Amino acid sequence: MAIYTLAYDLVNESGSHDYEPLWKELKRLGAHRVQYSLWLVNANNTPQQVHDHFKAYVDANDRLFVDQLRAVEHWYSGSLTGTNAWLEQNHPA
Repeated sequence: MAIYTLAYDLVNESGSHDYEPLWKELKRLGAHRVQYSLWLVNANNTPQQVHDHFKAYVDANDRLFVDQLRAVEHWYSGSLTGTNAWLEQNHPA
């Protein structure tokens, strides 16, 4: 199973309620929020398939970026609570 980073910018949104469908799907799939608009997602799919799946949860003018996280090829600081534990349980390939 691969780990993907998923980043988004929701354009012309009026409040956090506009993010709810996207957040709900990310949480349903066990994703972890690293930063306010950056999540880690475990999937048995290609980056394009992950992108296309989540594209259904945002508007056509929103920005969505998906990239595969590689083992020992990442570094971070100041992540939201639980990031280290999530990565320990979901090792990047």
